[in-house]
Amino acid sequence: MPNYTLHISDGKEAEIDIDCDNNHVAINEALNALSKFACSRFPPPANVSIAIADAEQAPVATVSLEFRIDLAPGVML
Repeated sequence: MPNYTLHISDGKEAEIDIDCDNNHVAINEALNALSKFACSRFPPPANVSIAIADAEQAPVATVSLEFRIDLAPGVML
């Protein structure tokens, strides 16, 4: 199986190596990791992203999450 690297940024940075069949599976794994992270720390930090690279460290994709509330005009908290 090809090796992929997930570079996680959320104020801190970490790299995790994963084995996946292809780019599609690697992106799904990153989305799953991002979803689990967001659910365990709600609301999540403002800028959470996971950059995915293949075995040659070529970029594949970046997945990110933004937690945002847009108030209607005139609505105050």
